[in-house]
Amino acid sequence: RQLLEKGEAGYEKMRDIWGDRYLNDSREVDRPLLRKAVFADQRVRNELENILHPLVRIKLLEAKHEGASNTMQLAEVPLLFECGWQADFDYIVCVIADPDIALQRVVDRDSVDPAEAEEIFRIQLHGEFKAERSDWVIDNNGSFEETRIQVKKLAAKLRELLILN
Repeated sequence: RQLLEKGEAGYEKMRDIWGDRYLNDSREVDRPLLRKAVFADQRVRNELENILHPLVRIKLLEAKHEGASNTMQLAEVPLLFECGWQADFDYIVCVIADPDIALQRVVDRDSVDPAEAEEIFRIQLHGEFKAERSDWVIDNNGSFEETRIQVKKLAAKLRELLILN
């Protein structure tokens, strides 16, 4: 998200390719317009991924190397497996929810219609695939409190691992 803000590398590369096509009157990225284009046109999605993914990966790797050896760092990477970046991380935690619940949450969070949210999920690998390849799985089907309890337990396990290593 930050990489597409005015003056950032992603913003500048995007403008090099598309000019002002996906900018609003304030010359900021028109996110709803860009999102529609990304899910309507595979070429636009590929071009945007070619812009952002290398930049995001550099930021993640820089953060990893800048961190102290006795600290944990957490990165949210929705397309981790799709990008093939899983080897960049010591551990992988997958957060899953039933498709209907996840769909409704995206609709509510992003103010998009259900068809648009379905497009977002269509290009991602299934949760089961990701869960099978992850070190831990957080079941996010329940309440916020139920998910919070799982996260607290996992954080304690990860702190133990950090101390042991």
